[in-house]
Amino acid sequence: MDWTQRLAIVSDEAAPAFAEAVSISMPLGIRAYEVRNLYVARVPYVSEEAVAEVLSQVAEHGLTLIGISPGFCKRLLDDPATETELQVGLPRAFALMDRLDVRTITLFSYRRTARETPIPPQVADLLHRAAEACRQEGVRLLLENSPSCWGDTGAHLAEVARAIGSEVTWDPANAAASGEVAYPDGYKGVRGLVAHVHLKNWHPEAGNVYLNDGVVDLGEQLRALEADAYHGYYCIESHRWDDPVATQKNTQQLLAWLRSLDRSEGC
Repeated sequence: MDWTQRLAIVSDEAAPAFAEAVSISMPLGIRAYEVRNLYVARVPYVSEEAVAEVLSQVAEHGLTLIGISPGFCKRLLDDPATETELQVGLPRAFALMDRLDVRTITLFSYRRTARETPIPPQVADLLHRAAEACRQEGVRLLLENSPSCWGDTGAHLAEVARAIGSEVTWDPANAAASGEVAYPDGYKGVRGLVAHVHLKNWHPEAGNVYLNDGVVDLGEQLRALEADAYHGYYCIESHRWDDPVATQKNTQQLLAWLRSLDRSEGC
C-alpha cells in the first residue's frame, strides 16, 4: 500500500510560510495540508498575500487542503472574546474556507480550570451554537483534545463530542500529556468518533518528542485505527518548533510504523 496517500501535515509545523512548508513536505510524500498559521497569524486572521500563496501552491502542485484550525474555543468560558469568536470569528472562518475550498474545521472545548472538576454544561451549550453554525454552512466540525481544555483526554473529549453530536480529531500525545494512557484507555473513549488524527509523541520528562520516543504506543494505536476502518489522514503535528528535522524524522518514523502493518498482515 502507498501510505503516502494517507499522510498529511499541519502546514506551519514544517514552516510558517506555506510555500516553504510545501517545499519541505512534498519530498517526504506529503501532499495534504491542514491550515493553521500562515506566517505570524492564525486563520482566519491572515493576510491576502498569505491566502494567495496557499491558493497558488495548491494549483501549482495539485495539493489537497483538508481543513483549517483557527484555535477557537480555547478561552475561558466567561472570557468576553469567547462570544466574539462565535459571532465574528466563525463567519470569518467560513468565508476563508469558501475561498480555500475546504469544508472541515477543528475547534476545541474551552479552557479547563481544574483537572478533576466535571465538565460544565456551558461547554456543550456554547459548542452547540458552533455546531449549529457549522451545519448551516455545510461545514464538518471536529473537536480536538488538548491538555489545556475540558476535552483533554479521550474520555473527556468523547463526552463533549457526544453531547453536541460531533466527530473528533484524536491526538494521543495530548491525551498522554493530560495524564491518560492514550492507548488503549483514551482510544476506547473516542472509538467510533475519530475523523482525523494528529501525530506526535509525548514523554513526561521531555514533553513533545519524536514518534518513536514517547509513552504512547503508536504502533498499536495505528493498528487499532486501521482495524476499526479509519480511512482518514495521519497528520504530522510535531510541536518541536526549534527542531529543523522534526518533520522529516517524524514522517520517516510514521511511514515505518504504517508499512509495518502491511508486513504483519502478510504473515
